[in-house]
Amino acid sequence: MTDIFHEVQDDLRRERMKALWDRFGWLIVSVAVLIVLGVGGWRGYEYYQGQQAQAAGDRYQAASRLAAEGKTDEARAAFASLAADGPKGYQALGRLREADVATSKDPAGALKIYESVANDGGIDSLLRDAARVRGAYIAVDHAAAADVRRLVEPLAVDASPWRHTARELIGLAAYKANDAAEARRQFEAIVADAEAPAGARQRADLMLAVLPPAPPAPAAK
Repeated sequence: MTDIFHEVQDDLRRERMKALWDRFGWLIVSVAVLIVLGVGGWRGYEYYQGQQAQAAGDRYQAASRLAAEGKTDEARAAFASLAADGPKGYQALGRLREADVATSKDPAGALKIYESVANDGGIDSLLRDAARVRGAYIAVDHAAAADVRRLVEPLAVDASPWRHTARELIGLAAYKANDAAEARRQFEAIVADAEAPAGARQRADLMLAVLPPAPPAPAAK
């Protein structure tokens, strides 16, 4: 009797499963296919991304070799190409390196590239800050003091790890523009900063030594 009861239960279970399959089988198959396609698509995308990154790395190395060999024009063109159509991370690096190799022949063009990187909100802030500093080094010799200030003044704040370099660049630009008071203010800020690197402090001391003395404070009435 027990065996018959189990057989009836099995038959009922099979009937219910068949009914469910007849009703929802297409949905189960569709979901399974979508899962397989999704996993396969993601794996394919990962492979594609890896291939793209490897190709971009090869292009970057090739452009770097051109720069090391002194082939400035070819290197600049190669970095510009990578900046135009490479993966996102390599685009920013390509722009920075393009500006690097352009500096000797086309400082104005290099400065323009550095400024574009510095003002690009889609780029990592560390790269943007590096572009500000590199651009300011060029601007000290090839642009106005206001251009230097515009680039690095956001970094010349107490919380910035770039503050010593930024203040030094603003001070140098002011010195070249015969603004002794501003130059002295920047170099004194470096000397007064206990965290200033020894080299920056020494250069600031030298600049303060060649600057005209600060005017005496007005006498109290």
